[in-house]
Amino acid sequence: MSRYYQDILRQPSQLITSLRYHTSEGKTGMREAFRKLSHSRHVFIVGIGASWNAGLAVQYSLNTAGITSQLCDASEFYHYARLPKESAVLFLSRSGKSIEIVHSMDKCREAGAAMIAITNDPDSPLGRGVDLCLPTSVAFDHAISVNTYSSIILTGHLLAQCGDDAFFDSPTIPGMENDLSAISTWIPRWEKAIDEMEWSASSFYYFLARGNSLASAFESALLWEEGAKYPATAMSTGTFRHGPQEIIGDTIHIILWIDKGPARQYDRQLAADLRAAGANVTVIGNTEREDTAFRQIEVPVVQEGLRPLVNIIPMQLAAQRFAKKRGEDSDGFRYCSFVVEKEGGL
Repeated sequence: MSRYYQDILRQPSQLITSLRYHTSEGKTGMREAFRKLSHSRHVFIVGIGASWNAGLAVQYSLNTAGITSQLCDASEFYHYARLPKESAVLFLSRSGKSIEIVHSMDKCREAGAAMIAITNDPDSPLGRGVDLCLPTSVAFDHAISVNTYSSIILTGHLLAQCGDDAFFDSPTIPGMENDLSAISTWIPRWEKAIDEMEWSASSFYYFLARGNSLASAFESALLWEEGAKYPATAMSTGTFRHGPQEIIGDTIHIILWIDKGPARQYDRQLAADLRAAGANVTVIGNTEREDTAFRQIEVPVVQEGLRPLVNIIPMQLAAQRFAKKRGEDSDGFRYCSFVVEKEGGL
């Protein structure tokens, strides 16, 4: 059993640990962080790698809560961004040691920007260097970011709810814990569904989603690359329809997240059209088995903010299976270090 697979299996319990921390001793820092963000004229979310992917969901939660934010790649932010007055920067980083993140703090200090971190290591250079640190409170993963990825999304979502003074004492919290606890019962079902599907090493994989599930699409592509050492592409479902659809053919495997929302019917039509055009299509969501023309992976109905940290798990499992089929070691990196602490080169 790979360490990566073990990290996936412990995800429900780790997320519950994170939830309990943030809704007890961690909520004071969470409220203060929300106050800083809500009183800033410009809010930047900065991450890189899996943390940038998680930032897609964090940005969605903040924007939904009325805090308009801009998501930035940490390397682009450090080298090219200009910070206006009254800015706040929310750093996302599992290690708090990535070189681009560490260098970006100097940039923020020079601009007088407020700095907040969501990280798994409060004693890291990032954790010690910011104004407020929100620890994810989970154990580190062996290599590929699994729990450290999903706990960033959870922490960011909880942060976005702090505009509601009654949130931490509401029935929403035990409901969230129930949703997270139920994940364990879904994992065997997802594994069975994944084992019944063809994950071909001769296919090209495209991951498409909308809203906060867009984080799952981009993270899945990264899991394919890190775990199975296989190229993959991710983009928004809308973007795919503006040119990239020209690649459709029988060597294309498209994984499409369909959520209950304003674009649901459009996405179901897209899935049907893709199938008719010859593409292999897998749909992830609360599809209710409305159409059997394409493969479907059901996920539970959960609170909206939890959706991206639940609907990524089937693809975490699929990446592990695909890596094993290809004879690749999902527990090791050939070129990338656990923490990238220098710029330039591989």
